[in-house]
Amino acid sequence: MARRARSAPKIGWLLAALAAALLLIAAGGYFLGTAGTPYRTAAEFPVEEYLTTSTSLRGNSYRLSGAVLNSITWSPDEGRLVSVQPTGSQSPIPLVIPADLGETNIQKGQRFHFLVEVRESGILYVTSLTKS
Repeated sequence: MARRARSAPKIGWLLAALAAALLLIAAGGYFLGTAGTPYRTAAEFPVEEYLTTSTSLRGNSYRLSGAVLNSITWSPDEGRLVSVQPTGSQSPIPLVIPADLGETNIQKGQRFHFLVEVRESGILYVTSLTKS
C-alpha cells in the first residue's frame, strides 16, 4: 500500500499570517487610542500665549483638557465661573460655563475636555465639555 506524504505548513505562510495579525492589532490600538481624545479637529489651547496676551486669541476656538480647581461663582442666567488647571501647565485659568451646559455635574478635582471660545476681553467660554 502506498503511503501519502504529509505536507507541513509552509513557514512563509505562517510568518505572513503572524505579520498580518500583528499589523491588525497595532492598527486597532492606534485607532482606539486616538478615539478617546474629543475635539481633535480644534487646535490645542495655547495656555502661555493666553496668559501673556489673551485678546490676541479672540474669536478662535480651542480644545483644552484640565482639572477643575474651584467653582468661583454661579448665576442661573449666566452660568458658572470655574478655575481650571490645564494639563501640562501650572497656571490656573478661568472658564465660563454657560447655563445651558449646567446639566453636567462639575466638582472640584474632576478632569474634563473642554471646547472653548475666546470672546471679547479674552474671556474663555465653554461651548462643549466631556468628562475625562
